[in-house]
Parts: sequence; structure tokens; C-alpha cells
Amino acid sequence: MESQLHEHLKRQALYWLKDKMTDLCANEVKLFIRRKRLKADALGINLERKEARIIEVKVTKEDFKRDEVLHANYGYHALANYAYIMTPVGLLQKEEIPIGYGLLEIDEYDVIKVIKRPVRNPKPQLKLDTLVKRTGRAATNAVLFQELSKETKDITKGAFSKKPKVHLISATCPSCKKRKQYLIKKEQETVTCIARGCKHDIPLSKARVHHITAYNEDFFSQMQALMNDSI
Repeated sequence: MESQLHEHLKRQALYWLKDKMTDLCANEVKLFIRRKRLKADALGINLERKEARIIEVKVTKEDFKRDEVLHANYGYHALANYAYIMTPVGLLQKEEIPIGYGLLEIDEYDVIKVIKRPVRNPKPQLKLDTLVKRTGRAATNAVLFQELSKETKDITKGAFSKKPKVHLISATCPSCKKRKQYLIKKEQETVTCIARGCKHDIPLSKARVHHITAYNEDFFSQMQALMNDSI
């Protein structure tokens, strides 16, 4: 499971690449070479220079040592024009960095410094068009995931989802095209649009429905108790 530090450094790597590469950047870019499946922590593209750069994040020395890709002939340095390893300050020495890679260090204030410059690869094994497509796909997926996460975020974290009686969903009305949240029963087939001036029925079997959370009898009991206390 990815640590919070690793996730944070990946995001900072993306910001750094954006300053350098300008045109297209993404985290978690899936790459394929010689039947090998790789995933670049961060990849940036500069279309004017026809150049690609990859950053691989390492937050522990153990993770660095067991990553065979960094030392393989199909590694990140072979796939793009430049490749870096990004670490917290002092994790690795220059001498430990594999041939071809650069070393970036990030301090506790997210200041990134180039400790070792990478060697330029004039003929990457993956074409720039391929890297552009893969980076674009990763960037698009990230945006869609963020939007979906906002829409389906369960603020109760499933606290009342055991043996639920009522579900909270979001659905788009086929008539007014507005997306709203609704409380429904488990087997409910339709719901009436609550958008102002609409009131059309939404067939839940056909609509694009996202399940947000659910509420069981415990929820209603606690809610009723709180309501009675407030009277």
C-alpha cells in the first residue's frame, strides 16, 4: 500500500515536471515495453522540444534496492529522454544512482534540488507519440477519478451501511440533465427529479447512478433520539 509520503512526493514531482515540461504531465502513467508492464510515478512531455522526462519516487532505501526496473535495460531511462529518481534529502548518494538517471532531492519544505543530472537518451525505446498518448490517458483518468470521488464521497465512511434500509445515490435526470442526490429504498425503480421546474421520473435501471452511502435502522434510531432531545 502506498504511503502518504510517497503519494505526496509523486504530486510534488508532477509540479516540478510541469515547470520543466510545460505541455502534458501526469502521475501513474502505464507503459509497456518488451511485454513488461511499467508504471511511471510522474511523466512530463514538452512537445516543442519533442522531449519526455520520467521521475520515479523512492522514499525508502529498501524500495530503491528491490526495484529491478531501475537497473534493467528496459528501465525508465531507456524509455524517455531523461529519467530521475526523487527521494527525501540524504536517502541516496550520487554513487548509488543507476547509470543514466538523475537524482532529485526534496526537503521538508518541498524544495526540490537537482543533485545529479541525468544523461540524455537521444533514442528512447518508446516513441514520443506513445508517451503522449499514455500520459494523456493517465491525466484524463486522474481528472475523471477526482470528479467521481467528489460526487461519491461517503462522509459517514460506511458507518451505517450494514443491513441498510435506505440508500443515498446521485442520478442524472434524462429530461433536465441535472444531477442530484436522492434517498431511495433498496429495490426502488424510479425517483422523481427534484430540480426546480422538472419533476420528471428517473428510471434508475437506465440512469447513470452512483451509490454514495446507505443508512440502516441504527441510523434512524440515533436520528430519532436526537430529534426527540431537541424538542
